[in-house]
Amino acid sequence: MPRPALDSLRLSLLLQAGGVMGGGEILGRLGVSSPTLSRMVKGLGASVERIGAARRSRYALRREVRSLGWEWPVYRVNERGVHRVWGMLRALHGGFRFVSADDVPSWMAGEYADGVFSGLPFFLQEVRPQGFLGRSLVQGLAERYGVTPDLRRWSDDDALTYFLMEGDDLPGDIVVGDRAMERAVRRSERVAKDAIRVGDRERVYPELATAVQRGGWIGSSAGGEQPKFLATVTRASGEFRPVIVKFSAAEASPVSQRWADLLGCEHLALETLGERGVRVARTEILDAAGRRFLEVERFDRLGAVGRRSVLSLGGLEDAWVTGTSSDWVGASAHLSREGWTSEADARTLRWVWCFGALIGNTDMHRENVGFWFGDAPPFGLAPVYDMLPMLYAPGSQGDLSEREFSPVLPLAAVADVWSDAAAAAVCFWERVAADGRISDGLRRLADANGKKVARPRGGRE
Repeated sequence: MPRPALDSLRLSLLLQAGGVMGGGEILGRLGVSSPTLSRMVKGLGASVERIGAARRSRYALRREVRSLGWEWPVYRVNERGVHRVWGMLRALHGGFRFVSADDVPSWMAGEYADGVFSGLPFFLQEVRPQGFLGRSLVQGLAERYGVTPDLRRWSDDDALTYFLMEGDDLPGDIVVGDRAMERAVRRSERVAKDAIRVGDRERVYPELATAVQRGGWIGSSAGGEQPKFLATVTRASGEFRPVIVKFSAAEASPVSQRWADLLGCEHLALETLGERGVRVARTEILDAAGRRFLEVERFDRLGAVGRRSVLSLGGLEDAWVTGTSSDWVGASAHLSREGWTSEADARTLRWVWCFGALIGNTDMHRENVGFWFGDAPPFGLAPVYDMLPMLYAPGSQGDLSEREFSPVLPLAAVADVWSDAAAAAVCFWERVAADGRISDGLRRLADANGKKVARPRGGRE
């Protein structure tokens, strides 16, 4: 083998094993001169990704992902449904690189200045399949694309394969690759045909719920464990409304009744928050065919074709804050302190966290609240969703044993918002206790819980 070809092979093997490497490190590892390194890089041609310039140059080796190529356009779809190429995603040995197509987002300064990520970029990690719908869709993907049917074991390449082949309706506004973008355009053209008229929901929703529970896949990979499907509803005015529809089982059992109660509680909780000036996802309850449906309007969609970008609190914190927090209060404090979110939104999030804790919401993880994701911070707080007393959710085996509700006390980190949030929580519990759509058992619990919350405040306002 000629010497130049052998030298290039040595560089190729080094970059396959070492990932992204600086020029100085390569010189030391291979024991060659700068001119020799230049010849090695030239010998590898288009397979080398050069990052930076001059003495700050770093190098990586591009790699094919399952015969799907090594570079793909990343599109964003705006609120009018118009798509544009936002940047290019490249697969490298040792990670990925995102290269902005036009104006570089200001958040790419510093750590992400070169667009290099050890795995898929954080804005794509966010939209990996998850939850109930994620597990449903994986069953169909496993055989078609050779990915594991266990979402917990999905690699970045598994997720990327899904994005490229069928990721036309990911949460948010991002679409990866031309195939998925073509599917997204065709999807938008079918909206009018596939939309469900408001007056038909009581007939169609039970049919869709039955299809989902039989293993059919309805909608995209929106997260969350509650059984659900995605749909678009058209009003009498002709307006299109994309929704997520959660539902209870069509059976007369204590577990089904509890889930129906919790769907009602979610509606009442968001209604209470909205009246206090907090932006929330709009909801509506429908009872049909022995099921309760909670229709939740999607705030990452606008009309028939528009989309909006959302990033979770956890996604924001993981991307820009060293270390992670155990709750919304700590995470929002970190992000506002460093300018990624505003102090006003951090205060609102503290308030909402107190409200959630005071209504028994034990599922306020960092992925259950989001922010509008743009090209420059601060990122604004998106509408609140998934707010309900999960303390009373049935266990995995249908366990409905009584759980003790202990209201969180006004500790220093939330002292400025606790009292007002507690007043709203009392209002929520009173609404639940008075709502005839909720079972007698949970209404009695709600009455007792409202008194527990009111007691540290010295009584109700």
